[in-house]
Amino acid sequence: MIQLTSSAALLGLAGCTSDDDGTEEEQDDTEDGAGDGMDDEEEELPEGVSEEEFETGPVPEAYMRAMSLGGEERNPDDLSTKEEVTFSEYDEAEENSAHQPGRSCGNCADYIIDQNGDGFGACSEVEGYIDRADWCVIYEVLPEPSVPDGMTEDELATAEVPEEYRTADSQADEARDPENIVAQEDVNLTESVEAIADGDADPGESCGTCAEFIPDKNGDTWGACAKVEGYIAAEDWCNIWEHVSEA
Repeated sequence: MIQLTSSAALLGLAGCTSDDDGTEEEQDDTEDGAGDGMDDEEEELPEGVSEEEFETGPVPEAYMRAMSLGGEERNPDDLSTKEEVTFSEYDEAEENSAHQPGRSCGNCADYIIDQNGDGFGACSEVEGYIDRADWCVIYEVLPEPSVPDGMTEDELATAEVPEEYRTADSQADEARDPENIVAQEDVNLTESVEAIADGDADPGESCGTCAEFIPDKNGDTWGACAKVEGYIAAEDWCNIWEHVSEA
C-alpha cells in the first residue's frame, strides 16, 4: 500500500501550483500519474466483494460445485487456503522455483472459468476468487486428449467435428456456423503454455477460458470452436482469443 506523507504543508499544496504573480491554480493530480498510482496498487475487486471474501470466499453460488476445466467438481467443504498453496500472481510465480514458464490458473485442470461476468473464476481445490492469470504450487496440467479412433493426429486440425459440435453454442452462447470458420493455421493455434511462455499470449489465456470455445460434449475430452475449424483442446490457444465475459 502506498503511504501518504504526513506533512500537513505538503497535503495543503497537493493539486495546486503557483504562476508568476503568485496566483494559485488547480492542477490535475492525475497529470503526472499520482492519482492513478494509488489505484494501480490495489487489485480491482468484484462489486460488493470485500478483500477478505475475495481471498477466502464464499464464492458466488454459480461456482460452489461447478466443474473445472479438467472435469473436477468443486467441493466447498474440502478446499485449501491460498496461503497453503503459495498462491501468487503470474509475475511473482516466475520467481518461484516450482513454477514452469507458461503455466497459470487459466490452463490448469482445476480452474473454473468466469461464470457471472465479473472477470474472475474459482478453483476446484482452492478457496476464494481466482484470477486466470494467477498460479499456485498445486497446478495441474490439463489432460491432452487422445486422437479419436479412425483418425490421425495430422487430420485433427481440418477434420469435420462430430455432430454435437457443428452448430453448437460456445461457452459465451455464440452459435457455431460451419460455413463461416477459419483454419487453425490462420489463427496460429498452439498450446497455451507455449504461447504464454513465448510472450504471444497473456497469462491465463487458453481455449478453455475463451468465449469462442465449445467444451467437450461427447466424453472424448476434445472441444471445438465457434470461429475455428477442427478439433480444439482446452489447453490450446490462438490469436483471436476473447475473454468469456466480453463476448
